[in-house]
Amino acid sequence: MNDALIYFLKVNIAIALFYLFYRLFFAGDTFWKTRRYYLLFSVFISFAYPLLSIENWLESQETVRAIVVNYAILPEITVTAGQQTSFFNFENVALAVYGLGVFVLFVRLLVQLASILRFGLQGKRQVIQGISVIVLEKEITPFSFFNLVFLNPALHNEHETREILAHELTHVRQGHSLDVMTGELLSILFWFNPATWLLKREIRQNLEFLADDKVIESGFDSKIYQYHLLQLSYQTPEVKLGNKFNVSPLKKRIIMMNQQKTSKARLLKYALIVPLALALVISSNAQTVVNKAKKALSSTKEVVTEKKSEVDQTTKITKTTVKFTAPVMKKDEKTGEKVYDMAEKMPQYQGGESELMKFISQNVKYPIKAQENNVMGVIVVRFIVNKEGRVEQAEIIKATTNKSTNLKELNVVGYGNTTEKTAIEEQNASVKLLEQEALRVVNAMPQWTPGEQNGEKVSVYYILPISFKLEGDSKNKDKEILNIRSANGEKPLYILDGKEITESEFKAIMADNIQSINVLKNESATKVYGDKGKNGVVQITTKK
Repeated sequence: MNDALIYFLKVNIAIALFYLFYRLFFAGDTFWKTRRYYLLFSVFISFAYPLLSIENWLESQETVRAIVVNYAILPEITVTAGQQTSFFNFENVALAVYGLGVFVLFVRLLVQLASILRFGLQGKRQVIQGISVIVLEKEITPFSFFNLVFLNPALHNEHETREILAHELTHVRQGHSLDVMTGELLSILFWFNPATWLLKREIRQNLEFLADDKVIESGFDSKIYQYHLLQLSYQTPEVKLGNKFNVSPLKKRIIMMNQQKTSKARLLKYALIVPLALALVISSNAQTVVNKAKKALSSTKEVVTEKKSEVDQTTKITKTTVKFTAPVMKKDEKTGEKVYDMAEKMPQYQGGESELMKFISQNVKYPIKAQENNVMGVIVVRFIVNKEGRVEQAEIIKATTNKSTNLKELNVVGYGNTTEKTAIEEQNASVKLLEQEALRVVNAMPQWTPGEQNGEKVSVYYILPISFKLEGDSKNKDKEILNIRSANGEKPLYILDGKEITESEFKAIMADNIQSINVLKNESATKVYGDKGKNGVVQITTKK
């Protein structure tokens, strides 16, 4: 997962948390100004907290450090055989859907802005009751947008016009349109997150509470004002972006106007936002501490394709999570030297992570026998990068594979007397081959830049997972490599469309290209092919 996506997820999580916090503690009070600041602050801190750095402070806390470093992100090298990359994977499809949603909503916003501009060009600027407004000669719900007030005075009497202007001027003078645009942009950018739409609704609704409160404070009768709102409730606003004199839900506005003012002592509850914001900052920086300790191995996905001997291999760099022990120093049992599980400055491959990935992708080979037995899994190798930067004492600390004890799950295709015991033995042997290949590649690595602790070069343990994966597994049989054995374990004679071929050529045949397979055994094989057919003959006919 790359840094941009992690940031994206952190912002959405924070928005959801702030909204839930708002609904739990603040939605029922009458501190509308404070609520406005909370809502705007929650948007700001959601975007800002992933960028705030307190990692130096966290690193100085031994308890925090010991907890955090139990989980470290390491690169996993996935080696697959015969893999073909496709544009239509989950990541690309999800990105396309997200982009389409943003595009549609952004166009919608532009249309709404254009409608406001159109009203501005159609109307005439006049001074009504000492206030400059845009007068429209059409049936329209009064609304404001930034410093513009749109109104048709012919639809309202003098008292109603005064109420409307008092309401809309509150929106104008307090800059409420900025809040509205914030909510709109938030819902466009994170349209898939229900919390953003709910937060946008709360922002708009709270602005109306503020404007209604200002009207009542200005001396207007609250009952008459509420009846006026009810008279306009049948109208549909032409402009969604504007701060409208009448906006749903009207019932909630009337309830708030008649609600008893909340005691000022309860303002103290807004201080709860401080620990919430701090918790977000600390949780965000915890991962940063881990990444810094491990030298923040890149999360950018790369794909490298290599032609190697008999099989087309693809090496793909992804990520996995492997547990680390606490960052303490201990003595190596073989040499007696001090070796660190984690150092202030971790060892670095010459040229950085990209060169490390390049080296492994160019040197690792998926064992043919493991492919034949359909063995896949993750081999975790631990090794020491010593003071001189040399790799030593590589060992397998974990091997998680798909080896089976069920013959039907082993994907063995063929003839003869292959037993379950033989198949399992071959599976175990294949796992050993994967382990040997992982160790071979690690031991072949050139010199590293050694790690440092307190300014001195030290020996440090390093853990590297290598994942071996076959794309042509039992769920993808049209791409799998055929695996055929003879009764005595020897390889049979392969005949392709009447011509003798080698075993490697046979393994290169894709199953979906085969029309039929005929197997000859014993006398029927030697009668046609002589001694060459003593181990059996496999006749393959391909589709024309």
